Amino acid sequence: MSRRRPFLFSFVRASQTIMDADKIKQFFIFHGEKFVVGIVVLAAGWMVYSGLNMPNMLDEVQPERLTTDANTVRNSIDEDHNENILPDRKPVFDILAETARKRTPVDATAYKMPHLLERKTIDTSVRRKDPVVHAPLELRVDSHIASIAILSPSGKYPLKDLEGAEALEVVEQEKPRPRSRRRGRGGMDEMMGMDGMGMDGMGMDQGMGMDMYGGDMGMGMDPGMMGGMGTMSATAAGRRFNPKHNLGFVPTAKDSKLPVPQYAWFISGTAVIPHKAMAESFREALQSAEGYLPVRDQPLYFNYEVQRADVTNKSVDELADEDWILRYTREQNVKEAARVWAGYATEVVPEDYRDLNVTAYIPPVLLVDYTDFVTHPLIPMVSRREKQMKAREEMMQEQKFGVDDLELAGPGAGGMGGMDMGMDMGMDMGMDMQMDMGMGMGGMGSYGGMAMVEEDPVDYKLMRFYDFASDQDRNTPRPGRKYVYRIRLAVVDPNFPANALQQPKISSLSGEVYQRVSKLMEAAEADKNRKGHFQRWSDWSGPSPQISLPTFTDYYAGPVEVSRVKELDYKGKKVEYSADPPTAKAVNLSYNIAYKTLMPVWMENLQPGSVLSYEGPAELIDPIDLVVKKVEDAKITSQTTVIDINGGRVLPMTGDSELEEPGMMLLFDENGSLKVTGEVEDQEMYRIYSFAEERGL
Repeated sequence: MSRRRPFLFSFVRASQTIMDADKIKQFFIFHGEKFVVGIVVLAAGWMVYSGLNMPNMLDEVQPERLTTDANTVRNSIDEDHNENILPDRKPVFDILAETARKRTPVDATAYKMPHLLERKTIDTSVRRKDPVVHAPLELRVDSHIASIAILSPSGKYPLKDLEGAEALEVVEQEKPRPRSRRRGRGGMDEMMGMDGMGMDGMGMDQGMGMDMYGGDMGMGMDPGMMGGMGTMSATAAGRRFNPKHNLGFVPTAKDSKLPVPQYAWFISGTAVIPHKAMAESFREALQSAEGYLPVRDQPLYFNYEVQRADVTNKSVDELADEDWILRYTREQNVKEAARVWAGYATEVVPEDYRDLNVTAYIPPVLLVDYTDFVTHPLIPMVSRREKQMKAREEMMQEQKFGVDDLELAGPGAGGMGGMDMGMDMGMDMGMDMQMDMGMGMGGMGSYGGMAMVEEDPVDYKLMRFYDFASDQDRNTPRPGRKYVYRIRLAVVDPNFPANALQQPKISSLSGEVYQRVSKLMEAAEADKNRKGHFQRWSDWSGPSPQISLPTFTDYYAGPVEVSRVKELDYKGKKVEYSADPPTAKAVNLSYNIAYKTLMPVWMENLQPGSVLSYEGPAELIDPIDLVVKKVEDAKITSQTTVIDINGGRVLPMTGDSELEEPGMMLLFDENGSLKVTGEVEDQEMYRIYSFAEERGL
C-alpha cells in the first residue's frame, strides 16, 4: 500500500498541472484584449496626468502683450531717426543774393542778330571763272531680288487667289540632357572666296519673266510661269505674317488703283558728292567777281548719269569708251516713281545730306529692309540739327545748366535750310519744267546786292541709282555676268544758267569762260532753247567693284545639334569621335517668281553633304496684306551643298548649362565659292522666316 500511494499522488499532481496550463492558456485567449485596453487606458491616464502638471503658457505669454510689442516695434521703425544719422546741414548758397542776380539785366551783346545780309565789295577787275565740278566719290554697288509695289486697276494678282496656310504646330521643347564637359574642337576655317550665292533658287526653268514694267498692269501671267507651283483656288483668310517683321514699304491705294506685287531683280548703287569741296570751289571762282548772285553762284545739282560695263571676260583696265553703256538718269527715276511704282519708300537719309535731283527715290520694296542699299557709310543718319541739339543736351548735362543759362537763338542762326522742293507725282515731270520751277525765282536771295550764302555746307551729299532687269531692254543686266559701274553728276552752269534772266554780263567773264559760253549761246540760239546746254558735267567716278545679279535663294543658319562626343587616344593624341554627324536647322529663303514673293522653307536635319534643294509643300507671304498662303508642290532647285557644320556643344566654361556654341555652316555654292553662314549673324532673319514665335521656339 505504501508504494502504490506515491505513484497515484504523482499522477494526480501531473494531471492537475496539465489542466492548469490549459486554463491559463484559455484565460489569455478570452481576456487578452482586456489587458490591451487596460494598458492603453493607463497610458492615456499617464499622459493626461503629465499634461496637467505642465506650466500654463498664458502665465508667461499673453496675445495682447505680443500685439503691443509688435506695434511698439513698428512705431519705432516709422519714427524719424535722421538726427542719429545725418549731421546738421547748412545752405551752400545765399538764396537772396542768387535771387538778386537773376533780376539783374544781362548784357544784350550776345543776343544781337548776326549780319545775315552782308553787302559785298565788288572788284570789277576780277573776272568770273569756271568752278571745278568734282566727280562723285566712293561708289558702292549691291544686288537684290525683291518684291516692289506697282499700281493696278483691278488689284488682282495670282498670289491673292491662293488658299491661306494653316496654323503651325507648336514644337515641343525637349528636356535638357546632360552634356559632356569635354572640350569641343576649334572653329571653322577662315572664310574663303566671295560671298556669292550662286545660281541656286528657283532656276530659269520656272520662267523668269524678266519684264519689270511691261505687260498688263493687272498682272496677267503666262501659264508657263506657274512651273508646278500649285493650283489657284479661292482664298480664305489664313494666318498672317507678323506686321512687326515687315521691314519694307507699306503700300496703299492711289487714284482708284490698288497696289499689287511685282518682282524686281536689280543692282543698286550709292556714291557721295564732295559737297563742301564743291561749295568752296564755287566760292573761290565766283564770290569776288562782278555780278555775284548767291542764288545762282552756288552748286545747284541738276542731273546724273550712270554707265555700266561688262567685265566678265575682260579686266577693268581693258575697258574702252564703247564698252560703257548708259543705264540710269535722274529723268528715268522720276518717271518710274510717278508712273510705275505705287509710291516710293520712306526716306531714311536726313534732308541735309541729299538732293532730289541727284538722290534717287527709293523703290517701294516690300517685306525686306531697304536701309542698307539706299545709304552710304559717309552719310550720317541724323541731321545736323539733331546733332547740335544732342550736343547741347550733353553740354547741359555735363555743366548742369539751368533754363536761364541758355542763349536765345535768332532766326537763321541754325544755318540755311534745305532747298529741296517736293514734286507732284501726278504731273508731267519734264526736266525743263522742273528746272524752270527751280531757277525761275528771279532774284530770290539777292535783295539788292546783299548776299545770302550757305556758310557751313555739309561734307557730302548722297547719290543713288538702280539698274533693273527687264526683258524689254536689250541692255538689261543678265545673270552670271559681271559688271562695273561709274557715275557722274551735272550742276547748273553758273556762267550760262537755265534762266536767261540770270545770265552774267559778258564783260564779267574771264577769257576762257567767254570762249566757252559764246559757243553755248550760239547753240542755244540755234535751238531756241537753253535745254541741254546749261548743264556742266563732272568727270566720271572711278569704276565700282564688280557685281552680278543675285541668286533667287538665300540661307540663314539656325541651331546645331551634336551627339555625344568621345575622346579616344590614338598614338598619344586625343581624338574626338562621334557616332552620328552633327545636324543643323536653316531657313531656305527663296524668291518665288511665279507668285512674286518670298517663299521661306524651314529645313531640319541638315548634315555635311546635304544639298539645299527642296520639293514639297511650302508657304508664301503675301507682301500686300501679309496673309500667309500655301502651295502644295513647290520646288527649289539648288546645288548649294553643306560642306561642314560646327557648333552646338556646351561651352567649356558653362559646364552642363544650356549655353552652347553658336551654329555655323560652310556652304559650297554653284559658282564654286565658299560661304560661311552663322547662327549669330543670321538669328533675326532665321527666327522671322522660320516663324519661330508661332512654333513656340
